[in-house]
Amino acid sequence: MANSIAEKLTSTSSWMRIYLSLQTALALVGATVPHFSQFYFTVEPHDLIVKKGSKSLLNCSAYHGESTPNIQWMKDGNYLNFENSDRSLLANGSLYFDQTQHSKTSHPTDKGTYQCTATVDGFGTIVSRKAELDIAYLSKHFIKEPQDLVVYLGDTAMFSCEIEGVPRPKVKWIKDGRELAKADNIYQYDDGILEIYPVRFADFGAYSCEAKNMERSRTSRVASLRQNPNANIEEGVAPKFVMKPKDHRADYGTTVVLHCGANGRDAKEEKPTIKWLKDGVTIALVNTKSARIKKVGSGSLQITTLKESDRGVYTCRAVNQEDSIDADTMLTVLVPPRFVKRPANVFAHTNSDVKFECNIYGVPNPTITWLKNGDVLFPSDYFQIVDGKDLKILGLVNSDDGIYQCFGENDLGNVQASAQLVILQPGALHADAKNLPTAPINLRAVLVSTRFVTLSWQPPAGSIPSDIIAYSVFWQEKGSERERVTNTTTTEANIQHLKPHTEYEYRVIAYNRFGASRQEARITVTTDQEVHVPSPPVNLRAVAMTPTSIRVNWNPPVESKGRISHYVLIYYEVGSDSEKEVSVYSTEHVLKKLKKFREYSLRVVAHNQNGPGMSTEEFVSKTFSDEPSAAPQNFTLEVSSATRIIVRWEPPALDNRNGIITGYKIRYKRRGTKQGKTVTTDGNRNNYALTELRKGTEYQVRISALTVNGSGPATSWEHATTYRDDLLENQVPPRPARLSVKPRANSIIVTWAPPPSDSKILVRGYVLGYGKNLPDVYRSTVDANTHDYTIQNLQPVSEYVISIRAFNKEGEGEVKYETVTTMEETTEEPATPMMPPIGLKAIVLSPSTIVLTWADNTLGKSQKITDNRYYTVRYTPLPSHNRRPRQLNSTDLNAHVDGLKPNTQYEFSVKVIKGRRQSTWSMSVVNTTQESAPGSEPRDLTPVAVEGNPLAVTLNWQPPQKPNGLITGYLIFYTTDSNQADRDWVLEGVVGDKLSTVISDLTPDTTYYFKVQARNRKGYGPMSETKIYKTPKIDQAAMTDSNEQGGLSMNIIIIIIAVAVGIIFCIIIIVVSVLLCKKRDAQRQDIRSYKSPNKPLKGIPKDVKPPDLWIHQPNHMEMGKMDKSQRSESNMSVATSTLRRSSRGSSDRLDEFPPGLDIMDKRRNSFVGESGYPSSGEERYQPSHQRSIVRPKPITIPVDAQPLQKEPVATVTALPNGHITQMIDPRDVGGHPMRPVYPRTQYNTQYTSTPRVNAGDIPQSSSSPISSESPTPYDQQANTFAESTSGVVSSEALKVSLGRTPNPLRSFALPGPPSPGATPPRHIVKPQPNLSPYKKPTPPITAGPIKSRSPLPLITSKAPDVTLKAGKTGKEDNGMEKSLSTEELTAEMANLEGLMKDLNAITQQEFEC
Repeated sequence: MANSIAEKLTSTSSWMRIYLSLQTALALVGATVPHFSQFYFTVEPHDLIVKKGSKSLLNCSAYHGESTPNIQWMKDGNYLNFENSDRSLLANGSLYFDQTQHSKTSHPTDKGTYQCTATVDGFGTIVSRKAELDIAYLSKHFIKEPQDLVVYLGDTAMFSCEIEGVPRPKVKWIKDGRELAKADNIYQYDDGILEIYPVRFADFGAYSCEAKNMERSRTSRVASLRQNPNANIEEGVAPKFVMKPKDHRADYGTTVVLHCGANGRDAKEEKPTIKWLKDGVTIALVNTKSARIKKVGSGSLQITTLKESDRGVYTCRAVNQEDSIDADTMLTVLVPPRFVKRPANVFAHTNSDVKFECNIYGVPNPTITWLKNGDVLFPSDYFQIVDGKDLKILGLVNSDDGIYQCFGENDLGNVQASAQLVILQPGALHADAKNLPTAPINLRAVLVSTRFVTLSWQPPAGSIPSDIIAYSVFWQEKGSERERVTNTTTTEANIQHLKPHTEYEYRVIAYNRFGASRQEARITVTTDQEVHVPSPPVNLRAVAMTPTSIRVNWNPPVESKGRISHYVLIYYEVGSDSEKEVSVYSTEHVLKKLKKFREYSLRVVAHNQNGPGMSTEEFVSKTFSDEPSAAPQNFTLEVSSATRIIVRWEPPALDNRNGIITGYKIRYKRRGTKQGKTVTTDGNRNNYALTELRKGTEYQVRISALTVNGSGPATSWEHATTYRDDLLENQVPPRPARLSVKPRANSIIVTWAPPPSDSKILVRGYVLGYGKNLPDVYRSTVDANTHDYTIQNLQPVSEYVISIRAFNKEGEGEVKYETVTTMEETTEEPATPMMPPIGLKAIVLSPSTIVLTWADNTLGKSQKITDNRYYTVRYTPLPSHNRRPRQLNSTDLNAHVDGLKPNTQYEFSVKVIKGRRQSTWSMSVVNTTQESAPGSEPRDLTPVAVEGNPLAVTLNWQPPQKPNGLITGYLIFYTTDSNQADRDWVLEGVVGDKLSTVISDLTPDTTYYFKVQARNRKGYGPMSETKIYKTPKIDQAAMTDSNEQGGLSMNIIIIIIAVAVGIIFCIIIIVVSVLLCKKRDAQRQDIRSYKSPNKPLKGIPKDVKPPDLWIHQPNHMEMGKMDKSQRSESNMSVATSTLRRSSRGSSDRLDEFPPGLDIMDKRRNSFVGESGYPSSGEERYQPSHQRSIVRPKPITIPVDAQPLQKEPVATVTALPNGHITQMIDPRDVGGHPMRPVYPRTQYNTQYTSTPRVNAGDIPQSSSSPISSESPTPYDQQANTFAESTSGVVSSEALKVSLGRTPNPLRSFALPGPPSPGATPPRHIVKPQPNLSPYKKPTPPITAGPIKSRSPLPLITSKAPDVTLKAGKTGKEDNGMEKSLSTEELTAEMANLEGLMKDLNAITQQEFEC
């Protein structure tokens, strides 16, 4: 059965026991140490039978070491009042009756059940065993009286005399008015049976019996025993019973006699022979005086000193040559209750659970009752009777302190034993509060069901997890005074056995080596509501009516929770593989057409409007037996000599036996004659030798099977002829004709055939030999009638050599061999009707814990377990590599599987077991535990000198044996002082896929200490062992030469590079400023000369390039494609630049809008937005600031920032509005709305969504503008990362493949559609700095946290590309043309004219030459 976490930890966590003991010791300083007191009965009352009106005494005495107990008496559960009564309480505690009263018609009466109680004030009460006070009586009427008998001389005569009385009366037999004298043929038994065998002439007469006890005596009627008047004894008569045995219930250790007698003479005038069988097997009787089991009289069976093994079915078989008859009886051995395990005294703390064990054995099974301080305990939510015997108290409170008694009672008596429960009061540990842990954090309910809750939390803030040694989880039902507790060393707990739809309060306390936390984490959780279905029907009963029918009845459920619509009766034959159901609309039903003498298991489920309720416990009933319905199988005859024929057979098929086969009746005769003989064998035999036959005679033989109900059909007559002469024995027998073997895992069944019959050689037996790989290592001898043998206790999958040979007086004959290999040992699951659990779920709680939940269809909708079923969970890591699965048991519909390996995939399945039945394994479920910090250090750290560089060392290592996840990096610690703290060591970082690194610039002739630490996403693992490496000595002159030959030092080179970069940066700013000033002059002239887009501008030469803000429609005026070589962006970084109006990077964004959006909106965004200007009216009028050209250098990314291959992270940087035209699918509700990129003076069109770049998180469908079926993108993927000095990624290269849409309204700066066959150019989106000094810089938005760590060289970028796929080109033209009306074009031109003026004003403010 499954153990809860609390039970596991209670038995294994010694720290908790030590802590609680310490608490107790500190609390009890100066006080009385708690202890157990001796309190028990020295004398208990016993059953007593007295005459009415006589004096009587019931004794009782108790002992307590510290005080004298107060004795009181109870009668039938009520305390006695001794005023005005003939009863009195003696000083020693005994109960005295001066005159025992009794009346059948009126009260009072002293007859009843008495118990004495002993009480010690302030301590408790104990109750004695029960004692019955009975009044002697003798019934007026006999149950059985002697009956007249007519017999032949030499027959058996038996009389019976039975009467009810207390105490049991003694019977005395009277013949002809005088007490019967003793004789060697007369047997008088204590149970009132008189047997006369054989009957003599003097035995005829009148017989009666006298029954007498302490109350009175009574005499029976007179019966006559007469001689049969027919002088000639009838011959050829089958046996007939004079008395059949009856069922007996006898006490353990007593003597019982099973009476049986029969008369009848066969053709040889022989009287029947009485044989006894137990469970179908003949009892080997030894008729000696000292024999415990022997035959007495004509055939009665006497068993003295009854044992439990004597119980069973006994068969009396009367046999003569005419026939045989059987009579069965059931012997039940009653055993009074006796303790197998007594309850023990217990110390316990409040809030804990305690269990008193009490195991009492008896036949029938004793009923166990628990008492506390003399009061009966009834099962409740907190007082539970486990398995009908043990007492479990949940959530102890101070009032639970006291004496608990276990009572066991059956028909033969009762016993009791007591135990003391002492509640300890926990004391306070005087620890420094600053050393105590704080309360656990993030307490939450991970799983909530109807009857269990799984809690999870995190260690106290600021504490090191290793410092926390345990947690205590307390819970109580809201409003209840009882609080329970369980202990755990993990950060989760599974609380079982809760009530549905009930609010519970939970609190968690942490412990470290100083004590418990002063604060506690609290949470309130309400369990799920249970379906309102009926409770189980009660008082289910099933009684067999016939061999093929059973009557089943029951009472309605105690809680119907609505109207009961019907009942479902579920039944199956025990051992079958299927169940049957029948709907019943009453509380009774008769099952018909059942199999004979078969056990059927039945249960009933009530249904209401909500569905099926809880099932009753299974009730097993067996149909009556009947005569066999078929003859024995494989019936053969074998002639073994001139006077003997061996008969062989096999029992009928199981479905045709209809009961226990008690024997086989063989009928044989000579051919041509009518008179034959009958032989009856035991039920466990399969062959029989017919002897004393005539030589050379043909015999006819048939056989039938017997049960207690009679004989079944016989086989057809088989013929065999005996030999004319006896077989010879002047030589050894020939080899057996056949040898066959049938291997099993631990045994081999061997069968053989005798030598050929024409050999005429006598066979007296066979020698069977066998051995492992060798013959005749072991030998067994069997008789000549045995032709099969089972070799036991063999080893599986082993080769054995079997030999068989016949023998006679001349010796052993030729040998026949056979080689066979035993089978592999397997565990066969018995056929079972139980269905496997369904709905198995595996929920990951932590790196080492998974909670499994499932459902059981056989429990109905309530899913409440009310029987003794349990579940076995099987789990194994994947891949299994043929490892044996681990298993655990659970008595609930969930299991808490802990001790798992982190970051490991496990496969789970579950099956249900109930008694001898079990289901198959359920469908399996797979889940993977969470990652955790590496559990072991990197291995084999080895420093190796670098060839050619004595001041460098190569460190090599192997990954940790327990990585517990994907290793994302290694930290190299090194120092010259091993005594330094770890934080003072020099630190180097290495990415997780590297297992070596080079540490350079070391100091000559210096000892270095190295160690390495692995990390994954969950944290850091332990450090490896420290490795020592000493750099070699180097001459100072050599070092100087090396420096001279090496040129400038690294510091000087860095300074020169920094100065050069600064100069170049200044030059670029100056050049760009001059160019912008010149362009500003050109803009002013363009604005002054602007008249209409349809008229040429005056004063501008034809060869002068128009500004990019001029609207140009003809395609031949568009800017040519930029060559790839013009872009020198690095794969390792993203550079920024000033926003030139002819910037290709911005103009290309015009057609990046997915098809399907309003084209006019695209155009409205294209002009200003593409130029990189502020997108709102306020921003256009902000004070100017100096633009600068910034091109970041390639930087390195720390290990933390590198995304994992298995879990790609797309990092997207938010950019200022207006620098990159953005748009997403309007259906994407997660998009961020953006402001218009320029003021809407003429139009009020609003955009409700922003562009979305496909980072792999948007599902693509055929209906989406970003379709997975779009043409091949212009470019392939590339990974780009950049990071600022703070270690934060600032931008990513976004590759965009877009279709081209020809449009008459177009800027000349926009490239035309690609020519057929031309390779589309790459489009790199470059982020720009914020242009408004009043706007806060937009923080980068990343997909995961990036910690500031020491930068490491980035070897390979692992983040996925962010690619936006456009729809097919050319399909948007029609829609674009339709949307451009004359009014729209006119309004657009007016808008552009006003915008150009605004831009001109901004240019004047920002760029002054």
